[in-house]
Amino acid sequence: MTCIMISKLTYQKSRDHASSVAEEQTLFTAKSEDHGTASPRPASHILLSLFSETAKPSQYTEMDIDKDSYTKLIILILQFLDEENYKESLHLLEQESKIFFNVNYFGETIVNGEWEKAEEYLSSFTKLNDNRYSMKLFFEIRKQKYYEASVRNDQAEGVNVLWPDLKVFLDFQDENYEELAGLIDLKNFRDNEHLSQNVNKESARAISWGDLKSLVEQNPTLQDKLIFPRLNKSGLLSIITLICPNPGKKTSIKEELIYLILQFLDEEKLKGTCHKLEQESKIFFNMNYFGEFVISGEWDKALKYLSAFTMPDDNQHSAKIVFTLEKQKYLANLGRNDQVQAIKILPNDLQDNFLYKYMDATSLRANLCDVLKESVKSNPILQDKLKFPAMDKSRLLTILKKIMDWWIPHCANSTTDLYKKNISLVNIPKIPYLCREPMIAVNSHCQEASALPVSNGLVFHDSSCCNDVSLQAGMKSSEKYGSRDNTYLADANSGVYGKSTEKLAEINDPSECQTLVLPDTSLTGGVTRLMYSCSGDFILALTQNATHKLWRWYCDDQHSSSKASTNVEPQLYQPSSGLIMTNEIGTQPENALSCFSLKDPYLFSASGGKISIFNLETFERLSTFGSPPPSTTYFTFLMQNIFAIGLDDSILIRCFDSKKTIAHLKGHQKRITCLAFSQNLNVLVSSGADAQLCVWSTNGWEKLASKILQSTGEMLECPVVNHIEFHQDQIHLLAVHERNVHIYEAPTLNHSMQWVPQESDLPITYATYSCDGQSIFVSFKNGCIKVLVATTLYLRCRINVTAYIPPGLSSSDVYPAVIAAHPFQPNNIALGLTDGRVHVLEPLESEGEWGISPQPKDGDGLSTASCSAVLE
Repeated sequence: MTCIMISKLTYQKSRDHASSVAEEQTLFTAKSEDHGTASPRPASHILLSLFSETAKPSQYTEMDIDKDSYTKLIILILQFLDEENYKESLHLLEQESKIFFNVNYFGETIVNGEWEKAEEYLSSFTKLNDNRYSMKLFFEIRKQKYYEASVRNDQAEGVNVLWPDLKVFLDFQDENYEELAGLIDLKNFRDNEHLSQNVNKESARAISWGDLKSLVEQNPTLQDKLIFPRLNKSGLLSIITLICPNPGKKTSIKEELIYLILQFLDEEKLKGTCHKLEQESKIFFNMNYFGEFVISGEWDKALKYLSAFTMPDDNQHSAKIVFTLEKQKYLANLGRNDQVQAIKILPNDLQDNFLYKYMDATSLRANLCDVLKESVKSNPILQDKLKFPAMDKSRLLTILKKIMDWWIPHCANSTTDLYKKNISLVNIPKIPYLCREPMIAVNSHCQEASALPVSNGLVFHDSSCCNDVSLQAGMKSSEKYGSRDNTYLADANSGVYGKSTEKLAEINDPSECQTLVLPDTSLTGGVTRLMYSCSGDFILALTQNATHKLWRWYCDDQHSSSKASTNVEPQLYQPSSGLIMTNEIGTQPENALSCFSLKDPYLFSASGGKISIFNLETFERLSTFGSPPPSTTYFTFLMQNIFAIGLDDSILIRCFDSKKTIAHLKGHQKRITCLAFSQNLNVLVSSGADAQLCVWSTNGWEKLASKILQSTGEMLECPVVNHIEFHQDQIHLLAVHERNVHIYEAPTLNHSMQWVPQESDLPITYATYSCDGQSIFVSFKNGCIKVLVATTLYLRCRINVTAYIPPGLSSSDVYPAVIAAHPFQPNNIALGLTDGRVHVLEPLESEGEWGISPQPKDGDGLSTASCSAVLE
C-alpha cells in the first residue's frame, strides 16, 4: 500500500502565553543575513516586521483602516485560531476571507477522500471557468471520485457522480473533454489504463494529490495566496498583551481577545467563521442565531449549535431543550391533525388549545422560540455565556490603527537601520481595557485612564447636522472614576466647542441608499403603530382610522429568502375571506391612543375602544374585551401569558388564560404612554404623560423606583415620554420625548446619558434600538432620521427626507410618526409616515451600514473638567 505523507501546517503551534510582555520578547522571525536561518527579533520589531512597507519614513501618513490592515489582521487571527486548535473556524476563515489557500489542508481532504469538502474549499478561492488550471483541478477531483465509485463496482454511484459532476466539462472542447468522452464509453474500469493501475484507493489518492498540488502551484488565481508569513507564536495575543498589560478584569486576556475577534468577524460579514468560533471557543451562546434555526424549523442545525455548549445529560434544563427540539423534528413530519394530537408533548405553556386552534407552523415555532430562550436563560451552563461585552464598532481594527498611528512616525524619526535597533517601547500607547466602553489610546506615562465612561449625567448635544458636542453634568466623573482632567469626549463642529476633523455621513438622495415604498391601495390615515414580525417575514401597521395593514414577503425562483428587504417588493396581504382588521373606535377618537401587541398568530389591538384579538391568517376578530372607560393606552405581553395593560392613570396585570386581574398598579398621575419589560431583571417599566418613569417588580408587583424626567432647553411643561424600550442587554432603557433621548439603567433608573438634538430639527417623533443594540434610530417632524451609536450616543449618520420621499410627495405634514427595526438586519428600518405610507430603508450594499462609527481623538475635543448641564 502506497501512503502519502502530508506535512504539518505551517502555522506555529501554541504554548502557554506569558502574563506580561518584556521588550526582549520576540514575535516575528526573519532570515539571518549571516546564516540564512530564522533568528529572533526584539519586541520593537513586532509591528515593523508585519508592516514593513508602511513603516518607511518617506511614505508616512496617518494610517487608515484599509485593505492592507484588514489582510494583516486576518493573518494574525488565522495564526491565533490554529494555535488554539479551533480548526473548523480556521479553515472557514481561510475560505471566507480568501486570503490564504492552505495547501496542506486541501491535501488532507484529498488523501482522506473527502471530495465534497475538497471541492467546497477550492471553490471558495476559484471557479471552474476562471482558467484552465482551475478547470483541471475540478475535473481531477470529480474524476477521482468517479474512479473510486468504479473501483467499488458501484455502477449506480459512478453514474450519479459522472453526469451531475462531470458532464459540465462537455461544454469545453479541451483535453478534459477527450478524457471524459473515454469515460462515457467505458464498459469495464480495468479497460482504463489509469484505473487498472490504481485499484488501491490510497495509492490512487496519493498520485492524484501530486497532480493536484502541481496544478494549485501553477494556478495564477491561487499563486499569491499560498505562502503564509513566518510568524513566531502568539502574534496577535502578544500585540494585545503589549498594549493592554493590565486589563483588570476577571476574564482572561485571551478570552477578551476572542470577543474582539467575534465582533470583527460579525462586522466583516464572515458569519460562518463567527458562529463556528462561538461553538469552538464556547464563550458566547448566540441566542439570536440559535433562535433563527428554531423559527425556520432547522432542528438539526439548532441541535448541533446547542451541542457545542451542553449535552442532554448535563442537567435537566439541557435535557428539556434537547427533548423539545427532537420532538419538534418528529412533529414536523406529521400531518396537521396529528400535530394537534401530539401537541401534549410540548411544554405546558405551549398547550393553549385556543392558540393551537389557529396556529400555523411558523407561528408555533415563533412561540416555541420564546419558550426555549427562557430555558436557555435558566440553564446554569449557559447563563454566563449569553451576554456579549459592550465595545465600540471595529474595536480590533481600531486598536491596530491606534498602535500604527503611534508606531510609524516613531520609526520614521530613526536614522539607523530599524532592524538593527532595539527601538524603545516606553511610550507605546496603552489602553486600560479591551471590552468595555469606548476606548482612547493614551501614552503609558499618563496617569489618567482615558476611557469614556457611561456615568450619571453624561449629555450629548447635537450641535450640527453631522456632529455632536458632549457635556459632562450631574455627578462629577472624578467622584466615581478618579481624576479626569486630561479626558476628552466627542468632537464638535462648532466655534464654541472646537472643530471636528471628521465629517459624518449625510444622505440626501435616493441613490445614496436603498428604499422601498410598500404597495398600498388605500391611504386613509397616518400610521400610528408599526412592527416587524419576530421572524422578519411581514410588516404590520395600524393607522389613525383604526385599520390594520399587513405586508408579507414570499420566496420565489429569484429570491430564496422570505425576510423583509428592499430588494423584493412584498404583497399587501388580504385573506380569501376579504375581511379587514378594524378596531373599535372610542367615543373620543381625537384623543385616543392606538396600540397593539403581537403574539403569533394573534394580534391584540386597540384604538380607544375595546381590545380586539385578531387571527393574522384569516383577519377574523376572535374576541374583544376591556370596555372603556378607562381607555387602553398601551399593552404588552410579559412572561408566558401575563399581559400588562396601560390605562388613563394606572396599569392592569392580567392572566390571558384565566382572564383574571393579578395586580392593579397605581403611581402615575396621567395616562400611560408606554410599557417595557426586562426578562433578565423581571421588572416592568412604565412611562406616562406626567413625565414619570416607574419600575415595578414582578415579585409582588411593588414599585421599586420612580423618576421624573426633565429636559434641557426652554420647555414650560414636563416632557411627555412617547416611547421607552430596553436594550438587548435588558438593563439599559431608552426613553424618548420630543426634545431629548435618554438612557437609564434599570432597576434603579440611574441616568446614564442624554442626547440633545439640533434645535432646528425638533421635535423628535420616535426612536428605537436596532436589533443588535448597536444603533439608535431617531425620527423628527422635519422628516430626517438620525442614526446614533447606542453605547456613546455619537451621531453616525443623518438621513434627510429627500432620500426616501420624492419631491412631488414631500410636504411639511408628511414625516415619520414611528420607526420599526428589523428583527435580524440591524441596518434595515421601516418608517410609518403621517400620510399612511410605509417606507423600508437600508444602506447601499456597497456600504453595508449607515454612516461611520465616530471615534474620539486624544486631545481633540471638549474637556469634561469645565462643563455642566442640568439633567435631574
